[in-house]
Amino acid sequence: MKRILFAACIFLLSLTSIQAQEHKKVESNLMFNSGTFFETGSYYGNLNWSELFSPQRTCRPSSLLLPGHVFRISYGLDVKMNEHWSLMPGAGVRVQTASLLGMFAIGGDVDVMAAADAFCALRYHLQAGTCRIIFGLGPDVSYLTTSTYYIDADPMDPRNSVPKFYRFDYGIQPSVTFRMGKHWQWGLEANFGLRNMRIPYELEYQHHVPGSCLVDVHTAKVSGTTHLHTVALTCGFHF
Repeated sequence: MKRILFAACIFLLSLTSIQAQEHKKVESNLMFNSGTFFETGSYYGNLNWSELFSPQRTCRPSSLLLPGHVFRISYGLDVKMNEHWSLMPGAGVRVQTASLLGMFAIGGDVDVMAAADAFCALRYHLQAGTCRIIFGLGPDVSYLTTSTYYIDADPMDPRNSVPKFYRFDYGIQPSVTFRMGKHWQWGLEANFGLRNMRIPYELEYQHHVPGSCLVDVHTAKVSGTTHLHTVALTCGFHF
């Protein structure tokens, strides 16, 4: 999947270069996004030790039911290819938290992270009366800051301070933009992560046997899947 998205980016950027030379018409887009950040998938996370070593344990869902918030600023350079089609490579920065309600909860261990994005969208322009509608779709590559485990209920938990996710994420970015007036625009944009970001671990845990000097060594496993997604309203201007 990573190779396919990389090849798609190279192909789209090469088209941008060719079309820019032919048409010499480009347009800057500055956009502000605010919306919902959520995770899908399942993983063995935040279990106490009796649950962790229990044969009846089940895979717990990610925070899909407790969505958080994302805010992003991005810039794109839209290159017009013909009357209806254009190509827009761009970059952005965003911050996101997985659960606003759980941020300050005891033992919440909420995912808070920042990311830098690079994207390239193929866009279709449609005129509907006085409103111009633009549909976009393309790959997005993100570099994320580290989000680590914080199990405050057990300071000896081997997951504490261990990174949860990989640094690079790869996704698909669909969008719809409405333009009314000379410069202002608004719309809806999403980013659906395609990579399983959860890092698997096998961590040793020493358990002291009550009433003796013996120490049992166990292996605590972290497994499962986590995909990162955002859906946001956009507002900005083009010039």
